[in-house]
Amino acid sequence: MAEKDEMWRIFVAIPLPVPIKEALSAWCGEHKNRLAFAKWVDPEDYHITVQFLGDTRPDRVGEIGAGLSEAAAGIRPFSLEARTCGHFGRPAAPRVLWAGVEGAMAPLRELQQRVVAANEKLGYIPEDRPYHPHITLARKYKEGSRFDPAILKDQAPEFGAWTVEAMVIYRTRMRMTPMYEEVARISFQG
Repeated sequence: MAEKDEMWRIFVAIPLPVPIKEALSAWCGEHKNRLAFAKWVDPEDYHITVQFLGDTRPDRVGEIGAGLSEAAAGIRPFSLEARTCGHFGRPAAPRVLWAGVEGAMAPLRELQQRVVAANEKLGYIPEDRPYHPHITLARKYKEGSRFDPAILKDQAPEFGAWTVEAMVIYRTRMRMTPMYEEVARISFQG
């Protein structure tokens, strides 16, 4: 049972199927020695963020889920593909290593806009930056290590395609592995 003052750090995301997680994990395992990131994401935590909501009382998850169900009305399952790799941050020391997302981007962007609009009605403030869907693989490049972006340009990995049938609300559990716990799921009915 949640404490009265307890807060959960939550976000809305597209979950990934096991075969995609396994392909991403295998690629990371092959490249960890050449890419000196301090923190590699646990494969169970791979996802595509739709919207970060932040600290939220647990008793609001039902209200958020109801808004997301309404936002998902009419959204049909759609296909995405995880492929290529890139990074955010300074080229010499990137903050994030990511796998790219391709495929049916129009439904994904529409979903993201609907999710943001639904959560804005509940008091959540939309981010100012443009939406860039991706799958975070690692964070915090180690200082003193030289990052060579050519390593990623030489790579054209294809991690696989899948049909997106739902979005979830994840709760972040700091210092736990896996770190993200699914607390609600909204299926796409079409």
